[in-house]
Amino acid sequence: MEEEELADLALSIAAVGLIQPLVVKRTGARFEVTAGHRRLLACRLAQHSPVKCIIKAASDVDPLAILVHENAHREAVNPVEEARFYQRVLGELCHNDVDELCIKIRRKREYVEDRLLLLQGHPEVVEALQQKRIGIGVARELNKVRDPLRLLVLLDVAKTQGATARQVAEWRTQGELMGPIGAAPAEDPRAGDAANGAPHSTGMVCLFCDDGDDPHLMEFIYLHRPCKKILLKMLNRIPDQQQQQS
Repeated sequence: MEEEELADLALSIAAVGLIQPLVVKRTGARFEVTAGHRRLLACRLAQHSPVKCIIKAASDVDPLAILVHENAHREAVNPVEEARFYQRVLGELCHNDVDELCIKIRRKREYVEDRLLLLQGHPEVVEALQQKRIGIGVARELNKVRDPLRLLVLLDVAKTQGATARQVAEWRTQGELMGPIGAAPAEDPRAGDAANGAPHSTGMVCLFCDDGDDPHLMEFIYLHRPCKKILLKMLNRIPDQQQQQS
């Protein structure tokens, strides 16, 4: 929880009290918090005492399941933090058995595998998702991009300009048709540029300068097709024959 969110929760508890009790279990002569650690910290900040608690016997419900659902449904845990939690439980308590993990935390296998796969994505995608600069849907689509350089370009666009998962999926599909950024085009006996030492096309060309260098500095810009024709005409990029036809 961010400091501001914790402060807001403490102010709320100071004003109206603790609405949702903590869930605890008995451990010897004391009690251990199963769910509500953040609320307990906020109560301490607000000097709110006593704190309402629901005592659960160990046989009533799996404390791990309570903790997972508490975080997932009430406190909107970041997907990356949730995935790392599942990964730790998988190794420490479930003998790396995903089915056992699903039973323990009361989650469907598809959901758990989806979260675990996030950690196998590109490190910069994982970091952006953890920092809430992109959404989980965008992260899924970015992790499907096979060209590392194009992935970084799309990630930068998603962070700086905003993007939906659908937009990233469309960009990914278009990129697959163009081929990897910076890769040499397929050999064609009719094309002599490669043999003459001309630079290979990257598949990404600046609309203004008609140059494919430094693709990491490029940004996606949306244009209506008629507007694109007008802009190209202004830049003298449309051949005379094509101008006459338009």
